[in-house]
Amino acid sequence: MLITIIEKETLSNQSTIYGLKKAGYNIELFDNMNMAMRESCGDMYLLSTAFSPIEIQNFINKFINKTILLLVNNTSNASLNIPLSLGAKDYLMKPVNVDILIHKMKHYEIFDRLKKKHTLYKNYHDYILKDVNVAQYINMIDFPMIIVSNNIDFIDQLILAYANIKKIYLVYISLTAPNWINKINMSSSYDKLYLSGLENLSIKNQNTLFKLLKDRIFIISSFTSVSREYKTVEITTKEMSVREDDILSISDYALMTIKLLQFKYPDVQIAEKLGYSRKKVASLRSKFNLIREERIRA
Repeated sequence: MLITIIEKETLSNQSTIYGLKKAGYNIELFDNMNMAMRESCGDMYLLSTAFSPIEIQNFINKFINKTILLLVNNTSNASLNIPLSLGAKDYLMKPVNVDILIHKMKHYEIFDRLKKKHTLYKNYHDYILKDVNVAQYINMIDFPMIIVSNNIDFIDQLILAYANIKKIYLVYISLTAPNWINKINMSSSYDKLYLSGLENLSIKNQNTLFKLLKDRIFIISSFTSVSREYKTVEITTKEMSVREDDILSISDYALMTIKLLQFKYPDVQIAEKLGYSRKKVASLRSKFNLIREERIRA
């Protein structure tokens, strides 16, 4: 990582430069603001407020996307307020304590990485959610609730779109993860949870889950029907929830096919397509609590 220091009193920076180099940083040093504006290429900047206000303002405006820490002789409003309002991140008093400086640098280095990662994920989310029609579902989504669907991928996108529109932050927990109980216990009681994969839990583990979720704020998605005291909606889409690398068991495939086709064909035709008897389809309906009734469709 390259640290650019812009300071008139270059001799007073020797201990700072030594400490930064010892910590593994590369340094470039300028005592002329115009030269620094033209030639500097640092990842982070240490800018002295000994330069004129207009020079400092022009420098910050040019490198607004970089992390700029001010080096100040005093904490007067004149030396701090304007640079900080323009985009400088923080300040240190001279003479600089190298340990504090490195601590601040690491803090802003991590912050910068998180900001870039957040921008990447936001841009990606905006891209994959651009075609998700959420208008007809927004008013039905609430906390706490359970969403049953034949297309969990669609529900994932729907919940992300909902969170984006409502400007809320979700904590995602996969119920297929071996440590899902710990993740719930470690989350704050104020966190809004989105949990998927309920169909993978045994009845015993489902009971454990709902005990943990008592008085919590959550949405659960499930591929199979579930009977609980929470608000439950079923959303059926035209496409199945199967990725290219998914391999379903025969019973899972049959279940998905019944859920997908039950609004289009009678059980006799579904049985023919699956190579099952009508009695077999009826037993699957009973096993997974699939009741024939009008449901919300995407």
